[in-house]
Amino acid sequence: MDSVRVGGLTITYRRGGFGVPIILLHGAFGDSGDWSADIRALESGHDVVAWDAPGCGGSSDVPSGWTASDWADVLAGFIAALGLDRPVVCGLSLGSVMALLLARDHPEVPRALVLAGPYAGWAGSLPADDLEQRIAAVESTRTTPAEEWVDGFLETVFERRAAPERLATARQAVIAWRPDTTGAVLEAFARLDLRPVLSRIRVPALVIRGTADTRSSYSAAHAIASAIPDSRFTELPGLGHDCTGPAFDAQLRTFIARLGP
Repeated sequence: MDSVRVGGLTITYRRGGFGVPIILLHGAFGDSGDWSADIRALESGHDVVAWDAPGCGGSSDVPSGWTASDWADVLAGFIAALGLDRPVVCGLSLGSVMALLLARDHPEVPRALVLAGPYAGWAGSLPADDLEQRIAAVESTRTTPAEEWVDGFLETVFERRAAPERLATARQAVIAWRPDTTGAVLEAFARLDLRPVLSRIRVPALVIRGTADTRSSYSAAHAIASAIPDSRFTELPGLGHDCTGPAFDAQLRTFIARLGP
């Protein structure tokens, strides 16, 4: 693991390969280790960087009172600190929200977006009743030991045939997740609605989900793709909310190749 200082915070990250820069943004209850296999698969021809978001993995805790814009700012600062020139920014779940915030607040930074298991913010993608249930469920994890809920949570994220080693990595990240990070994420993102942002995105986007995803619906993902002017929408058969892996990596390679030089 390497690290860099951004805005007074230490941000840790994994990196591999040379070529077209790709930034990988993990979801809630995760860290950069979630992308380990994807880094290995993509590093031929690409400079692949997966960060530990503030409050996750080896990175510094989230400062008090952070807003959604603060998350976008530290992501832009991280990309600048590594000297990456207009990377393809790929976010899974919560990471997709961060990618959209980056495009909103720092539109000059990304060359393209890849939004996997996406949300236009929870309030922008979930019906009102589902939104309240989701917020309550996540809030409850702050006072309940992760060992009591981790397995049930992972069942909603991965399809049943997910590789045991991938599940083990995800479980380890959930166990290590910090309750204070949950509070910071809820404060900044719980009622965020990014639908007004979508039509203003001026870079190509790939919106991708697994057909077995029970957390981000087809209608929500399709609506995001329909609202972004230059976008493609695709589904990966049989995969769940975490749709990363070989099929995802193949789609990402094809999308980047189509971007041209």
